[in-house]
Amino acid sequence: MIKYNNKNIFSIFLVILFLLYECYNCNGDFMDKRLVKNYIYSVLYQLLLVITPFITTPYLTRVMGAEVLSINTWTANLAQWFVLFGIMGVNIYGNREIAKVRDSRKELSKTFWEIFLMQFISMVISSILYICFLFLNNSEYFLYLALQGITLFSVALDITWFFYGVEDFKKASLRNMFVKIFGIVLIFIFVKGPEDLVKFILINTLSGVLGQFIMWAQLRHYIDFCKVNISGVLRHFKPNIALFIPQIAISVYSVLDITMLGYLGPRMNEVNFYEQAQKFVKMFLFFITSIGSVMLPRVTNVFHKGNYEQVNAYISKTLKFALYMSIPMICGIVGMIQNFIDWFLPASYSVVGNMIIATSPIILFISLSNVFGTQFMVPTGDTKHYTISVVTAAILNFCINFMLIPYLGAYGAIIGSVIAEGSVTLIQWFFIKNKITISLTLKELLKIAISSFAMVYPVYFVGQLLGANILSNLVQICVGVVIYIGLLFILKADFLKEMLNSIKQRGLKNG
Repeated sequence: MIKYNNKNIFSIFLVILFLLYECYNCNGDFMDKRLVKNYIYSVLYQLLLVITPFITTPYLTRVMGAEVLSINTWTANLAQWFVLFGIMGVNIYGNREIAKVRDSRKELSKTFWEIFLMQFISMVISSILYICFLFLNNSEYFLYLALQGITLFSVALDITWFFYGVEDFKKASLRNMFVKIFGIVLIFIFVKGPEDLVKFILINTLSGVLGQFIMWAQLRHYIDFCKVNISGVLRHFKPNIALFIPQIAISVYSVLDITMLGYLGPRMNEVNFYEQAQKFVKMFLFFITSIGSVMLPRVTNVFHKGNYEQVNAYISKTLKFALYMSIPMICGIVGMIQNFIDWFLPASYSVVGNMIIATSPIILFISLSNVFGTQFMVPTGDTKHYTISVVTAAILNFCINFMLIPYLGAYGAIIGSVIAEGSVTLIQWFFIKNKITISLTLKELLKIAISSFAMVYPVYFVGQLLGANILSNLVQICVGVVIYIGLLFILKADFLKEMLNSIKQRGLKNG
């Protein structure tokens, strides 16, 4: 079964991976080789994240049940708040600052130790507050909350931002893949029923600690140990907090949903239903959001050198990429997801299919805001407008959740999420539309939409004809991919022609 699912997933993106490989080896300028290489490493890890639920979810939902998994989700979510306040904006800030100084080993070493010490001190304070929370809260889930706290120690040591900043995605991605596979193996060995929730939490938290030790062992190739003074550490707090504010706001409409659903929702098991829907939708984003992690340090470095024309070129290409990927993903989900859920999850989870369809518009919104915010506003230092966009969305999300969750449960949270993500995208576009030039016409956008919408009914029809099973889904995927790419060829879509021309040029030069 596992082997088959791997083939299933790879078949979805086979054409895209082939084109990426060819672009990496071509001599044209369609995409920078190093960018593509980093992107592929990032995608490989994200691909593993996509495959993982196909391996673990059917097993865990059956041996542990929705109620126990909801307890795990909710307690992990509460611990995540203290992680958020402890780590502040280091993941983005550290990435950006390292990218600025990566050409000087001396400056790189100094900047790293300053930012890491700031992170460690902040996480120690957050950990102390978490311990106080545990004893003051006196929750029936005290043990589970205490074990989830191990995550704070793991995050205190996390230096992934450094490797992203120097554009070494290979080490970070391979580390993450090893930890994820190791965790999966342990789950199948030790988790056999609801009574094994403690083991399940320990596997998830301690595997994260193991991953951090691996990253530290690889650090010596880049930096030297150097002494830093307290003023050097403190100088990073203010700009880091400036990025921390939008991170808090983002968490309001990503992490707070589950917290509010646990407190305000009519049933605890809806927490797990909602989480499953969010996981399925967001796992389709990995091809798009992975490029955001790759582009942030590159755009930062290029912008820091004053090459604004190149920044615009990068943003234009990644925006097109986001549109060419996100719209067909939404249409594919609408056509096939219920057929997939019917065999993949227990009958009690059938409602998840409708939740996924209702949540699917965020694929487009997150894809675009990833380009506007993560790839442009953050690297170019437009923190003010970035903050405005996400704070506005957070307020909207909180208000909608508060009003709708008590009556609609998980669907109330979904409505809040969709509106929040949509508002982020619109506000960010309003602020940057006069700063960048996008070579995207309405005609090209229509070609994408037509090619995407055309697949919905055929994909749905195949599912109805073949029933709810793996083979049916595989055929649905193939039908959707063939229709979408086939229509893009027929309609002569510009972005596809650019890639193919680069491949053709490579062939001519090699010939």
